[in-house]
Amino acid sequence: MFSTQSPLAVAGLIANCYLLIRKPLFSVLLLLCLNRAWLVYAQGSQDNQPQIQPRQDSSSAKPKAQPKPAPQVPEPQQQLEKQATPAPQLEQKPESSSRDAQINLDAQAPAAEPSPAAGDPDDKLLLPYDPHRAEKDIEVGNYYLRLKNYRAALDRFNDALLYKPHDAEATYGLAVTEEKLDLLSQAYQNYQSYLKLLPAGPRAKEAQEAIKRLGPQAAIRQDSKKEVEHDIEVGETYLSMNQFDAAHERFEEAVRLAPENARACFRLAQSLQGLRRIEPARLYYQKYLELEPQGRFAADARKAIAQINDFLK
Repeated sequence: MFSTQSPLAVAGLIANCYLLIRKPLFSVLLLLCLNRAWLVYAQGSQDNQPQIQPRQDSSSAKPKAQPKPAPQVPEPQQQLEKQATPAPQLEQKPESSSRDAQINLDAQAPAAEPSPAAGDPDDKLLLPYDPHRAEKDIEVGNYYLRLKNYRAALDRFNDALLYKPHDAEATYGLAVTEEKLDLLSQAYQNYQSYLKLLPAGPRAKEAQEAIKRLGPQAAIRQDSKKEVEHDIEVGETYLSMNQFDAAHERFEEAVRLAPENARACFRLAQSLQGLRRIEPARLYYQKYLELEPQGRFAADARKAIAQINDFLK
């Protein structure tokens, strides 16, 4: 059929058929193309989205709970009581002892003094006997004497006689030092004391010459006793008001003028104790007991020595 027709006829036939079916077919093809295009677009848009994992529901996945801090365990009651109650300190004892050792005088006239007490048979045990320390004091005192530091030498020789009473060498050194300090009456007495201790000692000739030299001048200065008494009275006034520095100066001067004055030694010990110079105070308390074992202040001196010994333990 088609073979007898010309190509133009065939083309016209096809064109007619196309015209007959083009409208519905075109609509179908258009819908198919649009559907296909939409699918491709949807798929492409999903592929282009970032790959983020979906958020988990709060009900399905809960965050891990942070571990709660461990509650502080309260300390034991005994430990709390231990902290509440301060432990006894070793420093409290010296503090209280030093307060006990401090002079506590009433602001009264120094006439009210303790009554005499019975002698203690152990008085000799209280004497500060230390020959090694006395020997060292004598050595240093002679050194100061050569340097013409007479005040330092005077202190050293006095200390030597506290630790070793009636030492001949210390007595002679003290006499020479007192003469240099123009304490002629005291020097005169100590030169005589040296001759009593060692009449034929190595310094006997020098001591005899010093006694001849100082005799007339020492007689003139016998009124120094009045000066000593005045220093003691003024010092006692300061001591009654607990003015220990001023009292110490007066009593120290009195002891230098009269080393064997028991009252001056006792008052000097009290002023030193008030200044908390404990060891020198004990030495002068002991020197007082050596000078007057049955004296008016013997009981107070022993009590003060006991307090100082407790403090130094």
